[in-house]
Amino acid sequence: MSTDIENKSSIPDKILKEKEFKNSEFIGAIIVNIIILYIVNNLLGWKISFIAPTWTQVLFILNVSIVANILANIGFLIYQRGWFRSLAQIILTIIGFVVAYEFYVVFPFIIQTEWIAIGLKILIILAMVAFVIATIVEVLRLIFINIEKTNS
Repeated sequence: MSTDIENKSSIPDKILKEKEFKNSEFIGAIIVNIIILYIVNNLLGWKISFIAPTWTQVLFILNVSIVANILANIGFLIYQRGWFRSLAQIILTIIGFVVAYEFYVVFPFIIQTEWIAIGLKILIILAMVAFVIATIVEVLRLIFINIEKTNS
């Protein structure tokens, strides 16, 4: 019986527990995002067969997302408090949801096989669901961080 009570009381602790990050991870993420930014802005010029001209319709929000990730990682290098990380993650997951939604609506791909196109759309829907769940988790983490600080 006591283990059930202990497990229930540790739920906030599990939400609050964060991985210890190293600055090299943030620097690596910044570099990767800069490379991705270059790639997504040059895909149409490379004339890749499955990228539709409608790619330009999702490019703006995709650029916003990538730049937001770069800025967040720069922020994490400077300031590594839990509340800041949670707030940044909430913003990033909301932007990620908007990106996924735009990809679903515009679907900037040329896919000849219908079942593959349907599968990609299902994956995009699953990504939107994952972004919603991740946002909820980060909001809870932010709330519990503030409750823990006021109780300390």
